[in-house]
Amino acid sequence: MAVPDKNKDRGGKLFRWILIIIIAISAVYMGRLEYKIYQLKKETEATRARVEELQKVQADLEAERQRLYDPKYIEKLAREDHNMVGKNEVPLFIVKDKKQAGGKEDPQAKGQKAAGEQGSSQEGKKDGSAASKN
Repeated sequence: MAVPDKNKDRGGKLFRWILIIIIAISAVYMGRLEYKIYQLKKETEATRARVEELQKVQADLEAERQRLYDPKYIEKLAREDHNMVGKNEVPLFIVKDKKQAGGKEDPQAKGQKAAGEQGSSQEGKKDGSAASKN
């Protein structure tokens, strides 16, 4: 009679191990599915945010399109962006000084000054070399 108890005990242990393995595999599978769901929710939120942003841009562009039907707005853009003037108007151009605000020298003026110094020093070399040959 001791033999049947052993077989009964073996079958119970085998059943428990199979049950544990099935539960573990199911838990891993469910975990992967939950992670995929999490990723999809995150992607959906990002897509919704992008859609809202694009709707705002579209609304801004639509408002700009409506403003472009106004002749005064077109004139303003032409004056500001393209330096255009109206009939019987004299254009006024403002030239910057060599020194900018803040006491710094204008980079263009500095480059012109340096080029002028190089030119005069090379002229002296040319003149000096010509004088020494004579």
